[in-house]
Amino acid sequence: MGHKVKQSLISSRIDFFYYAFRNVLLVSIPLLTISALILGLTTSHSSADTASSDDITLKLDVACTVSSVVTSPHSALDMNVGQYKTDIGNTDISVFCNDNNGYSIYAVGSSGDVDGNTDLVNTVNESYNIRTGVYNDTIQTNPSSWAMKLTAGVGTGIDPTTGGPVPTTPPTIINGFDNYSTIPNVYTQVAKRTSGTSMITDSDASGSYLNTTYQIYASSYQPAGTYNGKVKYVIVHPNSNNNHLGFNEVYALQGKNPVNVESGTYYTMQDMDSQICSLVGDTGTSTATQLLDTRDNNLYWVAKLEDDNCWMTSNLDLDIGGLKTAPLNSNNTDISTDPNVYASSGIYSDYNVSDGVYTWNPVSTAKTSSYYIDNTSVKPSAWPINNYTTPYSAEGGDTYYYTSNTTGNDTRYNSLQDCKNASHTEDECKRYFAGNYYNWTAAIASNNSTDIGSTSGEIASNSICPKGWRLPNTSQANNVYNEFGRMLYQAEITTKASAGNDSVGYTTGGFNKLRSNPYYFVRSGGINGGTLYYPGVDGNYWSSTVSSSTGAYVLSFNGTDIYPARNNSRYGGRSVRCVAR
Repeated sequence: MGHKVKQSLISSRIDFFYYAFRNVLLVSIPLLTISALILGLTTSHSSADTASSDDITLKLDVACTVSSVVTSPHSALDMNVGQYKTDIGNTDISVFCNDNNGYSIYAVGSSGDVDGNTDLVNTVNESYNIRTGVYNDTIQTNPSSWAMKLTAGVGTGIDPTTGGPVPTTPPTIINGFDNYSTIPNVYTQVAKRTSGTSMITDSDASGSYLNTTYQIYASSYQPAGTYNGKVKYVIVHPNSNNNHLGFNEVYALQGKNPVNVESGTYYTMQDMDSQICSLVGDTGTSTATQLLDTRDNNLYWVAKLEDDNCWMTSNLDLDIGGLKTAPLNSNNTDISTDPNVYASSGIYSDYNVSDGVYTWNPVSTAKTSSYYIDNTSVKPSAWPINNYTTPYSAEGGDTYYYTSNTTGNDTRYNSLQDCKNASHTEDECKRYFAGNYYNWTAAIASNNSTDIGSTSGEIASNSICPKGWRLPNTSQANNVYNEFGRMLYQAEITTKASAGNDSVGYTTGGFNKLRSNPYYFVRSGGINGGTLYYPGVDGNYWSSTVSSSTGAYVLSFNGTDIYPARNNSRYGGRSVRCVAR
């Protein structure tokens, strides 16, 4: 197996832009199979009613060729401050495929070799980077900006029958990129072609192509210096199997639309489904990305882990009933639309339904915690003691439990700035954000968890996870249903998947791995009796699974022990992480 790719890297004197093309097709050497089948040869003599045949099968796999030609460099070496330039450079990107299924083209800013970075990075100070954006020439005070535009090219191919020229169908530019548009910070479909170049040779480089160019505005306040930016273009064929695609690419392939917020453009947690997760081609660190929760516009890191499931790798921070939180219903939250879930009195009998949409109206809201009394405890206001029938959650504050990858206690920072002041990067600090604490009734999106029963292993139908996600199932009885345990074991963090209510034990280096990229499990402690105990020491995460009439299972760990399914009282405040449905 191999890739047939004709590829060129586009560069200029200052490497102003870089283009990366990836062919993700499975292309094999054509295979000719010949088999002989002898029919009815009873004697050595031939006659009219005897015959022999050879079956010849030719399997020719899909192959695509991608090439690029710089027709003018993407360099604006003579720009002055306060100046606006358009049509900066031109590059033709040509694609040929030997079938008729077409292809899609995706683009993402990739400055600094980091997908999603859309700045023109300068040599002065990152505060002066030129941000992506479309220049509005009616407002002269606009900050500096740059944007991209694509144009479909019309070329000719060669008719294999006559040898004469034949026009080809150009790709269609979509999502507004036929005009100058902001550089996307997630993989975004920018062009597509519904049919390929079947029966047309690639002898003419203009057979199927698009052209890319850019605009830049340098405000009068922009300091002198050299500014470098990158855009990555990816060509994807619909028959791709060996994809190595990340979340953003798969979201784009599935036709999902990113959402623009103040901090950037992101695909959403609510658009996740099992097919998206299955199409993400790798596991581990390389798959980590941020998705937007549309209920409150919080961002969460997610990754596909070694158990082939997609997990949140940061703690849920949803304020129940918060001013910035949308109503929690089956359109945005892990709330079932199955009428049978709501048929009997008890756990979910108090949901409202309208036009098939089920809404949970929690009887309590997130409680703001008071700040730290000492180094080990904090008292969330109005958190009830030993009340497991009513949903409660506590806002943990802007708190980060930073790890040094040792079994000692984490360092707690009471603000992001405090963490950054301790010489940690903003990204490192954010990964160890405590999030909110929830009792189990709140975690399963119920106003009364009394009637869910007492049978160990019973699983709650709903949760406060975003739509498309759910609480992990965790059973002591069967490792198949112990999703925390299976994930940890397959990641080689623990020595086995489950050990009842006992610690399964870390592998050598397992604790450090649990706390590192891409897992980032936070030792955010837990609320018991109205007090937050052992912050920076213990980590506790709810599952969806009943352990007793007043209990449920949690993943619990510290520097020496780890329990994938530990029995906990439902009234305790614990952290939440979700797994994709």
